[in-house]
Amino acid sequence: MKALTYDVVMAPLGWLGLTTARRKLVSGLSGRVLEVGTGTGLALPGYPDTVTSVTAIDIDAEALERARRRRPDVEVLQASVEELPFADASFDTVVASLVFCSVDTPGRGMAELFRVLRPGGELRMLEHVRAPSAGLATAQDLLTPAWRMLTGGCRLNRDTYQLVRQAGFDVVHRVQRLHGVGELIIARKPNG
Repeated sequence: MKALTYDVVMAPLGWLGLTTARRKLVSGLSGRVLEVGTGTGLALPGYPDTVTSVTAIDIDAEALERARRRRPDVEVLQASVEELPFADASFDTVVASLVFCSVDTPGRGMAELFRVLRPGGELRMLEHVRAPSAGLATAQDLLTPAWRMLTGGCRLNRDTYQLVRQAGFDVVHRVQRLHGVGELIIARKPNG
């Protein structure tokens, strides 16, 4: 999906609460933050002053140009979450907002987040996910092939919570909304 089109499509969702949810996702953060899949940078304006640095990555160069204009003081890099160009334990927090639905090898991406996060560091995610109810999950399964083609890779039926746990994170907070298809996950990388 083109960067401008993405912003136009996301604007009504922002008015309906997504902007507020993104601001809550980054509130209270401090230290060095990595935002993966930053896209056009819709979450970037919400970072508090207690954050010493934000590094934002995405695979889409056009989207990153819009992100740079949205928040010029943020380091913006074209990179994939599946192959992060950072040393182990480089960040205090990793943030992902509506990202893991479109990662081709999500297990590898999650392992990379685990690697670059310092021990005791926090992972914060706001994602749309596979519904817990069988009927809604079946509908997601049926819609996903067409939706994926229309949106450039978005999968409606990804079980992100299980990916987080399988990567070795300890989930400390989980909130499901919208009949379970929206999910906030806060997890920590264990110490040692």
